[in-house]
Amino acid sequence: MREDVLREMASRAVRDSDFLRQARQNLESTLVRHGYRLSGEEMRLVEGLRRRTAGMSDEQLARALSDGLAGRTPTPQARPAAPSWLGSGPSRPARPGD
Repeated sequence: MREDVLREMASRAVRDSDFLRQARQNLESTLVRHGYRLSGEEMRLVEGLRRRTAGMSDEQLARALSDGLAGRTPTPQARPAAPSWLGSGPSRPARPGD
């Protein structure tokens, strides 16, 4: 799932009331018109949020999205673990110099 794309969409909905209103009325065509191409999983997530927030006004939803964005920080990319020489055995090469 591309969190950066979802975060950008939420940010746009907060700053662009026309985008938010259009997305609430016709989500798929609005996203396509604005250049968003979501995976099936991303679309299900966004559609689920739309259904759960249907009773909110545009202002309430924009505030909730803004609050959610303020509380989130980008997820750092996972870094591979450093190699370890512990547990060297027949399936692992011996430590250099041993």
